Parts: sequence; C-alpha cells; structure tokens
Amino acid sequence: EKRLQALGTEPFWSVEVMPKGRLKYSTPDMLNGVVVSSIEKREGERIRYIARFNGKPFTLDIVPDKCSDGMSDTVYPYKVTFVHSGRTDHGCARLR
Repeated sequence: EKRLQALGTEPFWSVEVMPKGRLKYSTPDMLNGVVVSSIEKREGERIRYIARFNGKPFTLDIVPDKCSDGMSDTVYPYKVTFVHSGRTDHGCARLR
C-alpha cells in the first residue's frame, strides 16, 4: 500500500497515513509519535481520515492541489487540513 506523509509548520507536525487506516501523529515534543486507528472517507477527490486522540476529534482532510510548506522550495501535490486537540492546522502532503 502507498503511504502518505502530511506535514505542517508553525507549529511543526506530521501525520503519516499507514496501511489499514492507521495514522501516526508526531511533533517535535513526540518524536516517536502515537498511532491511532481511523476511518477513511472519500468525497470526490478529497480523502478524509477520522479518528480520536486523547478523547478529542482528530481529522485529516487531503485534497489534490499544489502546496508549499513555506519553509523550503518543495512543491507538494496535496493540501491538508488537520483538526486536532481543538485546533485547525494547514499543511501539505506527498506520497512516501
């Protein structure tokens, strides 16, 4: 299965989409990350992963669109909206 790596800056975070709908969430404070199970829903070209982390909603929305992380010259093929711990962050994603 293909894996997808979503990431954001300010604050730094990463969510790796792993086989069987598992998501690995990492931050500089949690370098080893935590793995949660999710449900995948597809709506047109958008893919949404829905999970819970520390009892709160954990949602990762991925849409095909050019994206820049704002920190490098890398252009990613996907834009991401990441909702977790009562906050919403935006980032980019690529296949791994």
